Amino acid sequence: MSKFTVKELLGLIKLLRIDVFFLLANILVSLPSIAFNQLVQDKICTNKFSVNETVCLNLEKSEPGYDFIRNQVLKETTSLKLYLNILTTLPSIFISVILGHWLDTYPGHLRYLLASSVFSIICQNVFTIYQCFHFQLDSYSLIYTYLVPVLTGSGTIIQLGTYTYATRKTPAKYRALRFTVLEICLFASLPISSIFGGRILESKPWFPNQLRNYIGVYIVSSICGLIAAVWAIVMIYDSAESVNENVKSDEPGSDEVKNEKKKSLAQVVCDLINPNNYLDAARCIFKRKPNNAHWFLFSSIIAGYVSSMAYVGEQAISYQFAQRVYHFNAEKIGYYGSFPILFLAIGALLGPPLFIHWLKFHDSTVSAISYASMMFNFMIKGIVYDPIVYFLTIIGIFAGVSLVLDRVILSRMIEPTEIGRVYAVTGIIGGLVPTVSSLFYTKIFQATIDSNPGLVYLCSGLLFGYPVINSIILSIARNKWDLELIKKRKQTPTDKEMDKS
Repeated sequence: MSKFTVKELLGLIKLLRIDVFFLLANILVSLPSIAFNQLVQDKICTNKFSVNETVCLNLEKSEPGYDFIRNQVLKETTSLKLYLNILTTLPSIFISVILGHWLDTYPGHLRYLLASSVFSIICQNVFTIYQCFHFQLDSYSLIYTYLVPVLTGSGTIIQLGTYTYATRKTPAKYRALRFTVLEICLFASLPISSIFGGRILESKPWFPNQLRNYIGVYIVSSICGLIAAVWAIVMIYDSAESVNENVKSDEPGSDEVKNEKKKSLAQVVCDLINPNNYLDAARCIFKRKPNNAHWFLFSSIIAGYVSSMAYVGEQAISYQFAQRVYHFNAEKIGYYGSFPILFLAIGALLGPPLFIHWLKFHDSTVSAISYASMMFNFMIKGIVYDPIVYFLTIIGIFAGVSLVLDRVILSRMIEPTEIGRVYAVTGIIGGLVPTVSSLFYTKIFQATIDSNPGLVYLCSGLLFGYPVINSIILSIARNKWDLELIKKRKQTPTDKEMDKS
């Protein structure tokens, strides 16, 4: 186990500036999720089916005579969210290609990209508030509110920019801990958003003539966004500096900074749209590596795609599932839904120190354990039709570790100069994930909502089988692809003594 000096620990604390932004940005995005689902349902219920407002406000607990309308509203909501996923994810493929090369070549632009992405989501909130004041507008008109963040690639910029910054600024021995902190920020934002989003929504409306307090949720979300944008501009000033393995994190990458200053705006634009840059990004994945390590990289990216498809797609039906099976309102969904996220956060926090530093397991071995836990969580939700399932997920507490180790494992397979481009390629593949997974979840849920709504969770649980197998293979063959292990084998005794010191 590596020993950390006081200077190194101070340097690690200094890195947390991106984590604060990541937490606030995720609250900005996640806080309105419950309010948006309920806004869509209320619009469909009152505008399309012309049901009394009192019934629509408690549709999940309506009398059996309203079961058909309730299920139709849930199906319509699921379909609209599918269209939104298609709209928001397909453009991210093109944006990921540009952004990967952009962040590698012009890292100093990062804080402005992050701030602009946040402002675009705030614009989305403003347009949604307009929809709340004009409630009679068709529910499908809510799709237009997503145009600004879609065209600016805000979600892609926040994710890819954050993890590229963290990878560039963090030595290899810190990365498991570094990505754990980021995932903790992500996990922390979800229960905060779920609990407070539900409570604000169910509170007394802040504006007259509103069925629920949708506008209050979007106002609070926008305030978090403004804080995140200011934080990014003021604090993320060192993105052009990269760190070496000796943790001299304050030494700037002088060549990178000079190149940025020399190029004009026209040269930057021409460089970003150069097709050779995109071919180069693909070569980072497919170029032959020693010990055929490129196949391990390719297989791991596919495994990440499959696991993301099973995990991310749940958002398309989770709200409707809780209403259909447990008859929960927005506040209860926010409250109970926070427990599984809390368990995942605890597991993500305790897992790396427990398995990697104490038990000395390799990252890939821990990844296999984590994916198996994730499989259990989904399977049990498809079998047990009782709210107690929210607490049973504690058995799969280490499921969240996989979200950390996916990036750690990839970072140990690639050279530092390839980070942005490889993450861009994974972003391209990831851009397809929400569309495919939403289609997967939506079609199964709509087909089984009346008879067996939990079948969708059983099917998604089985998808984790491939990531489990891939992680086991990586663990067995880790000496062939892990650049850190390969580097240690090649070190001379003098080099090893220098590392220990």
